[in-house]
Amino acid sequence: MTIESKKYHISDTLTRNSERPSIGLIVLNTDFTFERDFVRMYTDQNPNYDFYFNRIHFANPMTPESLAAIGDDLTEVSAGILPNYDLDLVVFNCTSSSSIVGDEAIELAIKESKPTAKVLTTSQAVVKNFKARGFKKVSILTPYSEEVSSLLRDYLQRNGVEIASSMYMDMSDDRDVAFLPPNEIISAAKAATHDEADALFISCTAMRSAEIIPEIEAAIGKPVFTSNQATFDQISQIIAKRNN
Repeated sequence: MTIESKKYHISDTLTRNSERPSIGLIVLNTDFTFERDFVRMYTDQNPNYDFYFNRIHFANPMTPESLAAIGDDLTEVSAGILPNYDLDLVVFNCTSSSSIVGDEAIELAIKESKPTAKVLTTSQAVVKNFKARGFKKVSILTPYSEEVSSLLRDYLQRNGVEIASSMYMDMSDDRDVAFLPPNEIISAAKAATHDEADALFISCTAMRSAEIIPEIEAAIGKPVFTSNQATFDQISQIIAKRNN
């Protein structure tokens, strides 16, 4: 039996320009949580943009040196998100690494491959969330070592965040952070919250804290913001301004 095969001629001229903004999201290859959080928040809020993930290499343990080294691959990983296609925004999702590498260095690296894109980091989003919500002073809870936590504190203070207290869990493997159970996170949040703080910031895109914000707030009696929640909120604000 002979199969007839015909070519279909497309009548319209195709364009690669989308009416919806395109967001590139860079996530550590050891992070079990960010995509899960982001998809959940995206589904709940149904914002008017499309997102595309790419993973970037990270070699445990979490040290200032290993977190700084992530910056070396940002240009290549950004280029791998829809190659040769302009994105509206590229987000580097790692609180500790972005605070260590620095906003300017991250933006320069990403714009080498995505020159027209706006650039956002998790640490930037945290600062913007703090200021937008009118907090005066916060307590901080991190899964990192004291050395890494101190570098994050330095970044936040340089950018206008006043810190009442800081508590760290001294975890070394980024993968383990995702498996902290909710009751452990809530217990740590209670221990970390200082009376003088207006709110509690829980750091790390790998910690599954965003999904239990209401439970944490009920336990400590103060507002809570997290790395992933702050990043999602800031992305939504950037896109809303673009659409206006």
